[in-house]
Amino acid sequence: MSNNKILLEGCIKKFQEVNELELEESELFELFSLTQIHKDQSITFENIENSIVDGSKDGGIDSIMIFIDDELVESIDDLESFNFSNRTKTVFIISQCKKEKSFKETVVDKLITSIPVLLDLEQNESTLLKRFNPDLVSQALLLLQVWKDTAIGGGNISLDYMYVTNANEVEVNNVFIEKVSQLKALTIKLLSTSDVTFDNFSSKELLELYQKQKLNRLSLEFKDRPLMIDYGKSGIGYIGTVTLAKYKEFLTSENNNIRDDLFESNIRHFQGLVDVNKNIMSTINNPSDEDFWWLNNGITIIAEEPKEVGKTLSIENVQIVNGLQTSYSIYNNHSKDESDKRSVLVKVIINNDKNTTDHIIASTNSQNPVSPTLLRATEKIQRDLELYFLNSGYYYDRRKNYYKNLGKPSTKTFSIQYVAQSIQSIINVEPHSARATPTTLLKKDASYKSIFNSSRDFKAYLNCCLINRKVNEFWTKFKDAGIKAKTSNFKFHLSLLLTVIVLESKNVKFQDIVDFDFEKLNQAEFDDAIDRLSKLIEEYLNDNENTNLINIAKSKSFTNFLLDNFNGTNGIG
Repeated sequence: MSNNKILLEGCIKKFQEVNELELEESELFELFSLTQIHKDQSITFENIENSIVDGSKDGGIDSIMIFIDDELVESIDDLESFNFSNRTKTVFIISQCKKEKSFKETVVDKLITSIPVLLDLEQNESTLLKRFNPDLVSQALLLLQVWKDTAIGGGNISLDYMYVTNANEVEVNNVFIEKVSQLKALTIKLLSTSDVTFDNFSSKELLELYQKQKLNRLSLEFKDRPLMIDYGKSGIGYIGTVTLAKYKEFLTSENNNIRDDLFESNIRHFQGLVDVNKNIMSTINNPSDEDFWWLNNGITIIAEEPKEVGKTLSIENVQIVNGLQTSYSIYNNHSKDESDKRSVLVKVIINNDKNTTDHIIASTNSQNPVSPTLLRATEKIQRDLELYFLNSGYYYDRRKNYYKNLGKPSTKTFSIQYVAQSIQSIINVEPHSARATPTTLLKKDASYKSIFNSSRDFKAYLNCCLINRKVNEFWTKFKDAGIKAKTSNFKFHLSLLLTVIVLESKNVKFQDIVDFDFEKLNQAEFDDAIDRLSKLIEEYLNDNENTNLINIAKSKSFTNFLLDNFNGTNGIG
């Protein structure tokens, strides 16, 4: 075995231990690879898991990720938040990860065969399901919708293919290269874009990505020495102006992309060319006698460990909590011309107290109309849940990637959306809405309040997450590929089903989940439950024409059918 492979095996083992993963070698390699490839992007471990579409009938595709203006989208439900325009930048990433010792032409052959079908706007859900598995079809349908919305808005589209193997180095022959060229030409024709790439990753490239650490300490050069103001024992603040060129330099990563991880604590993502951003763009592009900061509210940054040297402030754990629209507008439109002396006002608050951070985020955004749903993470119940999870040995990631950045195990970390979906599936007995409209659960007051209630025992929130996580673990280990493919869209249903079987009652009460006996959750019980679910899916499909595996997973009538067929102590069916 080569040095690259030996070192990589050690890195993968360390990754497995840190994240407390119990997976087959091939699945572990896939998760490790995707995590390294997307290290610089602001995504969670949960996002990576949700992107995976491999298994039987996967068309040679292991993962599909969709980004709109650097923001990952995972469901049609997410698209309501985006304003598609000629400034929209959409990126599709299609990956194949194989723990094999060489790069094989068959992988490219499968893509050449699958892509014309998947990128056919005339295809419908039922037709695609005859050829591909439900996970792949769901992601493909989302891709098609984003493609249409971006094209209609006049935005830019790119597609990146990524092929990862355990080979020592990237070595491919002329036939492989020719087939990649064929795939790229085919994709360019289908998508009507010239921005199509194909990248190979071997052990060598994966090692380089693994060893590349995300830069936690950044330097910001002010126009003049910033004014330092302390406030008792609460912290220190710095105020000053930064030239537009220097601020753009601060925002730019080594690969010349915007550092989107700096905005993980911001309550908005970039809104594109809405009126306010058109005005900012116009101001940037048309210098006048007025300085930029006179016309703009500026930037608020929260950070730690400041070191001031002259006009430069070096800071760690940087988060831009207000000024995302301004930041993106400067990054997208300024030329980095050092002769442009205009500047932006920057406030840097040195603080690591979560409550103070939440107050700053809420206050600095209060001057603009913001939907209350965007401020969920700052609410008291969310802070209380975080503390409860922490005291129980788990991590409630109400601020995206906070615990990931601290190196906490992914299997013990749960996002707000994951918690909401878990409660909705098991306690609210609506796995279909957890599957169909995950974002809406947090957006709408009615659904949000039905899920998050401070008078309830928080143990049930954690237990629902643990049931869901255990079901996913059992599902991964399940051996029947056919049943796995059929039930891949029904994992929330499986969580409800297994809970009902353990409780021996379809009337799930909140206290039942508080007192839930996890000892009764085992692989044998799960295997029985998934087998019964598979049979009920077949029965429902046979009895209901014009339905398919994707739309019944989002259907309340199927959830009712599932529960109606529960026979107390005899289980399902």
